[in-house]
Amino acid sequence: MKHSLSKIAALCLLCCIAHTLPLSAFQTGANNNALASGRSEPLTLSRALSLVAESNPELNVSELEIRAVSARILQAGLRPNPEFSAGAENFLAMGGTGIFRYTESTFQVSQRLELGGKRAVRVRAREKELALAGEMLELKKVELIAAASLAFAEVLAGQERLANQRELAQLARQAHAIVVERVAAGKVSPVEQTRATVALSSAQLEEEKQLKELLAAKDWLAALWGGSQEDFDTVQAVFEIPSALPFAAKSCIESSPEMKLAAAAVDLRRSLVDVERAARRPDLTVSAGFKRLNLEDLNSWVAGASIPLPIFDRRQGAIAEARIRMDKATSEKKVVEWRLRAGLVQARHDHEIALLEAKALTQTALPASKEALAATEEGYRFGKFDFLNVLDAQRTYAELHRRYIEAVASGLKAAIEIDRLARCDSSAHPARPAGEMKEASHEE
Repeated sequence: MKHSLSKIAALCLLCCIAHTLPLSAFQTGANNNALASGRSEPLTLSRALSLVAESNPELNVSELEIRAVSARILQAGLRPNPEFSAGAENFLAMGGTGIFRYTESTFQVSQRLELGGKRAVRVRAREKELALAGEMLELKKVELIAAASLAFAEVLAGQERLANQRELAQLARQAHAIVVERVAAGKVSPVEQTRATVALSSAQLEEEKQLKELLAAKDWLAALWGGSQEDFDTVQAVFEIPSALPFAAKSCIESSPEMKLAAAAVDLRRSLVDVERAARRPDLTVSAGFKRLNLEDLNSWVAGASIPLPIFDRRQGAIAEARIRMDKATSEKKVVEWRLRAGLVQARHDHEIALLEAKALTQTALPASKEALAATEEGYRFGKFDFLNVLDAQRTYAELHRRYIEAVASGLKAAIEIDRLARCDSSAHPARPAGEMKEASHEE
């Protein structure tokens, strides 16, 4: 089974590179025994990819297709079988001394000889079909890597969303305790306690929602290897957007799995045109045998040859169809290239926007809003602000933190897509991602 494993296709050898991160923006600490050692160990992306490679049934389907096409190559290289024929004449002639007296029996063997190189072009066509099946397998591996990386990123973002919401719920509980204290002291109206209770209930409901969404994301990730959310507690990676991404050279697009698949489809269609052209030349059938003449008690040798006359059927329609389908495959290859280029431009745009937004939020907006929230809560404790100011500060901080999490999640997804489309120099270090994250330590 012949595979094209150069450049981006080499990323698909998941079992060999499970300790690294292909086609995504993460670099996690390797821990191949994460699930085996129990739920207390965090799941790394490398381990998740290894589980997908070992258990996802889609890969087995593609591998079986390759085996089936390999059998077609064997069949295409076989010669036509010889044919044996036997015939008898006058074996029921009446009026003589016996019913077989005038019988003439003929026995012969015929062999069809394929002309025009039909067998060679047929084998080449099947080899092109095998190459196409191999590229389909490589594309399926890359798609599964991307799907697992995206699912992993979603779980990682879900963990951040839940942690953020728990922090906000804790702030709501602290604010509620302050209000209860001030209401008991008669410093504020009981209405503010009602507002604080509503805010706390809302924060707790949102926390429950984020927990359920995280469990759903874990189920999505585990489903890729046939597992469930019970297989692991948490995932481990640094939650930030990588800034170093591959350069989108033309050769990177052309070496992508989808382009290789499209090119293999064009090669297959071109070889099928050759098959139909070779079929225009008729085959020669030769035969040899002997004839038994009972009346004369003689045996004689017979030989013959036959060839169809290509007067009406010269494979005109089949050749025209094969050429049109080859042109169609060529046009589809251009469509794939344009779509990949458009997708790469969009992914780079999304990455740049997410990177700028996350940077602005972490450097300015989030620290300022957190300081404002702390000052507002302290001021409310001493009667400098009313509770509406506290609620407004909490909402501002919550919204900015959510925007930061979504920006990082969007940036990670864009980086995964860019790395999948624009990976170019994978021959030297095929397992290292171009956009690489810092290794997540257990202390974090």
